[in-house]
Amino acid sequence: MKLKSVLIILLSTFCAVSVQSKTSHQEISFKAESRVFTQVGVQTGGDGTEPLPIHNRGDGNYYYYSEPLVVFGVWDNVPSDASQFWEDEAKAGGFWKFDLGLETPLSENVVLSTAFGYQFDSIEGDLTDGSGGKGYFGMSRKTFDTIAFYNLGQHRLGLGAAFHFSPKFIHKEYGSNFDLKSRYHFEDAFGIILQYDYLVNNNVSLGVRLTKISYDISKLTANYQSGDSFDNAEVNCTTNCKDLIEADSLGVHLTYRF
Repeated sequence: MKLKSVLIILLSTFCAVSVQSKTSHQEISFKAESRVFTQVGVQTGGDGTEPLPIHNRGDGNYYYYSEPLVVFGVWDNVPSDASQFWEDEAKAGGFWKFDLGLETPLSENVVLSTAFGYQFDSIEGDLTDGSGGKGYFGMSRKTFDTIAFYNLGQHRLGLGAAFHFSPKFIHKEYGSNFDLKSRYHFEDAFGIILQYDYLVNNNVSLGVRLTKISYDISKLTANYQSGDSFDNAEVNCTTNCKDLIEADSLGVHLTYRF
């Protein structure tokens, strides 16, 4: 649901910029020059919560569930009795990605793009266990991407590397008499990027990016309060810790060059 909405927004922006551009197609082309840029992207892919041990407030233990944590709701402008629902799930490869970077020419047709960014996805909704509480699950990380692009007029192709620093997933459940917060800590990760960009005008481009990356988990910490009782735990991963979470992503992005 959220991906469809943002894709519509980005495609509408693309069409609007195309109409407003007064420069002919013959004059528009990627150039090997130094330019600062900002970028916003929406993407999906990767694992949900299935590979993660989830705290059970009933007995204080952790369990792997066959189904991911999801949020349900009715479609906008559709009566609630119409039995039409949307389902929202946080993905390790999603959802929003913001970047600030620099393009540096390496040759007449080759440009090196480097960017620092922030990527996150989250869901929030009512708990379904009758407690009347709320639930939240979010994924976040800092990123550094370096991509070598080959310019082909209004098009360019890029191959590069992605570095994700301190990926962190947070699971929260809270209500009138309880508060649970679990933090999943992952090692820094390295991945590969394949990207295509189309230049709309001399400042704006729209692109598609594929990223292949996975995360090794290091530890899980949890803090649980129920009434006057407190329970704090820290669990270190001992087996099957490598590549626990696949964080691959496929998405679209809009780039503006200054």
